[in-house]
Amino acid sequence: MKRTIKKSATADSINLMEAFAEFIEEKEAQNKSAATIHNYKQSFEKYCAFNEFDDNTGIEEADQKAFLHWVNTMAQDLTPTTVNHYLRDVRTFLNWCMDEDRAYIEKRFKMKELSVQDTKPKAFSDDDIALLMEKPNRKADFAEWRTYVIVCWIMDNGARAQTVCCVKMEDIDLKKKTITYTHTKNKKAQVVGMSDTLKTILKEYIRKWRYGATEEDYLFPNIGDEQLTTNALRCAFKRYCKDRGVEQHNIHGLRHTFSLDYVRNGGNQFKLQKILGHSTMEMTRRYVNLAAADITSDYDRFSPLATTKKKASRTKNIKESD
Repeated sequence: MKRTIKKSATADSINLMEAFAEFIEEKEAQNKSAATIHNYKQSFEKYCAFNEFDDNTGIEEADQKAFLHWVNTMAQDLTPTTVNHYLRDVRTFLNWCMDEDRAYIEKRFKMKELSVQDTKPKAFSDDDIALLMEKPNRKADFAEWRTYVIVCWIMDNGARAQTVCCVKMEDIDLKKKTITYTHTKNKKAQVVGMSDTLKTILKEYIRKWRYGATEEDYLFPNIGDEQLTTNALRCAFKRYCKDRGVEQHNIHGLRHTFSLDYVRNGGNQFKLQKILGHSTMEMTRRYVNLAAADITSDYDRFSPLATTKKKASRTKNIKESD
C-alpha cells in the first residue's frame, strides 16, 4: 500500500513559551543588546506570573483580556512610567506574534501605553554644576580626575553614561576636535564635536593619567585599566557628588542639564537631536518645551504690554515735568 504524506495536525500550532523562545532567538540574531534581551525576559516573566501562564499555555490565551487585566492591575500599585516599561516589552512580543506573516495570534488587538504627566527632567542647578565642574586639586586621585573629566565631557556633548564607558583612545581626535561614538543606544555610529574647553581638559587628563595608553585602551577605565562598567560609574559619580556637597547624584541628570542649557543658550534643536542621537524629534522637543521654565525670566523686558506701558509712563512723566 502506497503511503501518503500528510501535514501534521499540530504543524501550525505553537504554545506561548515556544513562541517567546523563538522571539528571543530572533532578537539575539538581530544583535539586540544584552540589556534589551534581559528586559524582554523580565517583563515576560512578570506577565506570565500574573496570568499563571506556564509551559502548557496555548498562545491563544495571551489575548487582549489577559493583557489589559495585567496592565490595569499593575497600574494600581506602580507608576505609569514603570507600567509602560513592562507594557512596551510585552507589547513588542505580542505584536511580533500578531505579525501577518507569522499570525501566531490571529485576533489582533492594540495595546496603548498609560498617559504620563510630562515632567521637567531632573537637571542640576547652576550652583551644583559649578561645584561638579571645579577642577580637582593636585592631590586628587585618578578616580576623582576621571569623574571630573566625565562630568565635563557630558556637559559638552550630552553623552549617555553607557556610551562614555565605551569610548577608547582612538575615538577622540584632538586636532579635528571630534569624538566618534561606536557604542550608542541605537547602535548607529555617531560623530560629535568638542569645544576648545573640553579639548584642553582632555589634554591635561591624558598627560596626567592616560600617557601610556594605546589606541585600543579605554579613555575612562577603572583603576585596573579595564573597561569601566556603567554601574561603577554611577557609584563613582555618587561619591563624587557627595564629596562636593551636591545632593543630587543621578548621572543622567547631566545629560538633561546639557540639553536644557544648550537650548537656553540658543542652540539649534535639529543639531541637538543629532548630538543626543535621538532618532526622532519627539524627545528633543521636550527639552525645547521644558526650557520654557525660563519663560518668566526678563519677561517685563520683552513683553509688548510692559514695554508699551513703560514708554507711555516715561512720556507722561516728561510732559508733566515740562
